Amino acid sequence: MNDIAVRKLSRLGNELHLGSSIATAELVPGHFESAVVLILLLRRCASDWIRGECFRRPSEVVQSASINALAASLHKPYATTHRHVMRLIDLGWVEWGEQGVAVSTDPKVERRIIDMMVFAHDSIVRLAEDFSRDLPFATPDRTSASNLRWRTVTTALDIWLVPFEYAAEPITNWTSKLVWIVIICANVRHITVDPELSERYAYNFTPDELRRPITARTIARLTGLSYGTVYRHCQTLAEKDAIRYQRDGWVLVSRQIGSEQIDQGVHALLEYFQKRIGELIAYGFDTARVDAFYINGRPAYLSYQDSLIRTDGPTTAVRWT
Repeated sequence: MNDIAVRKLSRLGNELHLGSSIATAELVPGHFESAVVLILLLRRCASDWIRGECFRRPSEVVQSASINALAASLHKPYATTHRHVMRLIDLGWVEWGEQGVAVSTDPKVERRIIDMMVFAHDSIVRLAEDFSRDLPFATPDRTSASNLRWRTVTTALDIWLVPFEYAAEPITNWTSKLVWIVIICANVRHITVDPELSERYAYNFTPDELRRPITARTIARLTGLSYGTVYRHCQTLAEKDAIRYQRDGWVLVSRQIGSEQIDQGVHALLEYFQKRIGELIAYGFDTARVDAFYINGRPAYLSYQDSLIRTDGPTTAVRWT
C-alpha cells in the first residue's frame, strides 16, 4: 500500500475512531473504560440482537462471554475487567447468563443498544464510502446476504475496538487514548473536510504550523470527562512526548507519527480496514451504491461545537445518553 494516499486515509480512519470513542463515552457517562468492555460484549452478543435486517431485543440470551475471555481479549487483568463488568451490571447494561455475562435484555436499555448498533453500522458504511474514492474495491458478484447487516455491525465493532484490543501501544491507558484521539482529529479536521487541502496532504504529513490546537475545556465538553481529568491525561501524554501545549491548546507531536514503527502500524491498520471492507463486499456490500446500505443516512463527522453526533438521515441528532 505504499502508493496510496496514506495520510488522507489515515485521517478518515481516525474520524471513525473519534466518532466511536465519543459514542462509547456517552453510552455509559462517567465510565468510559467500563463502556469499552460493554462494546466488546456487544460485539460478542450482536447475533442475539440482529435477525436479517431487524434489530430487536432478544427474547432469550444465546450469546455470552466469560469475564476471563473479555479480559484476555482486552489484555487487561481479570480483576480490572471484573470490576468493569460488575459496574455494568449495577448500571443495568449487563446481566448474568448460564455461560457468562451478556448484554442486558432489560427493555430500559433496548433502544440505546439498538441505536448504538445502527450508528456502528453506518459508521463503517461511511468509511467504505470514503475509502472507495481512493482504493479500488471490487464489485460484488452476488446480492446482499441475509446476514449482511449483522456482518456489517460486527465488522464495525471490531474496528471500533482496534485501539483497545490491538493497538495498545504507545498509549496504553484507555482514557488517555480517548483524549489523544480527540486531539489528533481536532488538529487536522480542517484538512480532512477541505477537498483541496485533503488532496494536498494526501501523501505527506500535515505541517506542524497548520495543526490547530484544541483546549482542555473543549476536550472535556466533548468527552464528558472533568476538566481536571482531561488536564491530568494531557500532562501524561505530554510526558510521553505524544502531544505538546502550544498556541493556547494541545497538538500532536508530529515527529512521533513519522517514526518507522508508527508508519508501519498506520499501513497495517489501513490494510486491515481494506480487508474487512472487502469481506463485506464478498457478502454483497457495494461501495458504488452506499446510499442503499445506510440505515440512518451518512453520519456527519463529530462536531467540535457540541458533542452531538449528527446524521443526514431521519434522525437529525443522536446523543448516546
